[in-house]
Formats: sequence, C-alpha cells, structure tokens
Amino acid sequence: MARRRQTTGISTYYSAIRKIFNLESEILTGVLPHYGERGRNDEERLKDFLLKVLPHKYGIGTGFVVCSQPQEPVSNQTDIVIFDQFHNSPLYRELSSDVFPIEIVYATIEVKGVLQKKDIKQTLDGLGKIRNLAKKKRYVEYGSMPKSSENKSKLVVSVREYHIDLPPRAFLFAYTKKGWRTLEDFGEFLTQAIAEFGNAHLHGIIVLDKDWFVYQEAYPKEGVKLHCHDNNSLLRFTNKMFHDIQSVPMGIMSIDAYFKGFLSNQ
Repeated sequence: MARRRQTTGISTYYSAIRKIFNLESEILTGVLPHYGERGRNDEERLKDFLLKVLPHKYGIGTGFVVCSQPQEPVSNQTDIVIFDQFHNSPLYRELSSDVFPIEIVYATIEVKGVLQKKDIKQTLDGLGKIRNLAKKKRYVEYGSMPKSSENKSKLVVSVREYHIDLPPRAFLFAYTKKGWRTLEDFGEFLTQAIAEFGNAHLHGIIVLDKDWFVYQEAYPKEGVKLHCHDNNSLLRFTNKMFHDIQSVPMGIMSIDAYFKGFLSNQ
C-alpha cells in the first residue's frame, strides 16, 4: 500500500489506535489461559497508552487510596491511579501495587475486558469511598517567618496547612460489553445506577469495540444528565481526561498528617 502524502489527521490516528486496542485485547490477551491475567494484561495496555499521551508529571500506578485518618475505610484496589509525581509520591511502593495518599490522586480508572451491569455498580460503590476520602485532603504551603519578635532578621521556615475537598476524577475503560443492545439502553442504565448510588460521579466511560463514550454532567438543574456519543470514543476519552485532570488543583501533601503520630520527637 502506497503511503499517503497528506497527514491522516488526529481523528484517523485515534481511530486506528482504538482498532489496535480491540485487536490486542481480543486476540493477544485472549491467548492467556488465566482470566485474572487477561484482566491485568488489558490494564497494562491502557497504562502503556497513558504513558505515551500524558505529560511526565503524571504518574501511572495501581493500588489503594488512603487518607490520613486511620478510621476511614481504604479504597478498593484501583486498576489505574493517575497521581502527582512532581511534588509528591506514594506512601508505599510495592511490586504488585502501591498505596496512594488521597492528596496526590488526579484520577482513577477502572478497566474491564468485558463490562457488565454488576461492574457498573461495583465501580460506583468504590468511587463513593474515594469521594469520602477526598474530604480529608490536607496540604501544606511553606514560607518564612521571624524566629522571635526580638530578632526579626532571623528567619525560620513556616508551614501553613490548607484543605482542598475536590475529589479525583473518575473513569471507566471497557474493551467490550455484555448486555445493552443500544447506546440508549446503556445510557438509561447508567442514569438509574448513578442516581441510586448518589455519592459518585463518572467523568467518562468508554466502550471501545462499540465506539461509545459517555460522560456525566456536573450539577445539572435536576437529576442525572449524561452526554452520550457513538463516534471518536478514544479521542473523546483522551480529550475529556486531559481537561479533567489538569483542572484538579495540586499542592504538597501534608506528610505530617500521615507520619506525625509515629515520630517520637513530634
């Protein structure tokens, strides 16, 4: 096939990437005999894509989200966590998964090889836990102040703690689905499920093989309002993700909030 002289354009590019995703998931992932490993393989393919398209200040990991209050429940294990690795880092890094302070999380993505109705409800339940953790976010800002009123020329570091309650963005990435004959059926089910759980918000859902992309509008006048599309799904997903994570304010997490109780000199 002769190479085109004109550029194919961004829409064509993302359409091709979507087809590659589908082929890899259907054929290459399908050679794995263990279902759990197939799921992990699908997650790794998405991680590889995100590493290519996101700026390097965004880290990509897998694991659990926690807050500084020990009595608060830890999140479910999250397939993909997009986190700040410019000012912050996970609390723990282990071989299979990491532990992320809620303060450093930009977004979470649940990945499904085959999306089913039960997966939607499990995802919404997990998102509710993460949104509750976000109410405990604590950051610090460093400055300087006189050590004493007697000698104002001797400056020491000052620390001001502040709070940001905005929860991380939440996405669901599915390679294919089981059920829902049409996009309209899918949208109706999502609307009912989101209304049922209440304390959850989905910033974007993609079903690759159907080329569906759906996102939830923030604070509509009443009820749950979804925007549903059946074209350019991967491009729409990437565009929405860029907007959403870059609108999340990020600062330096209060490490004292996590460590202070364990340090004898504090």
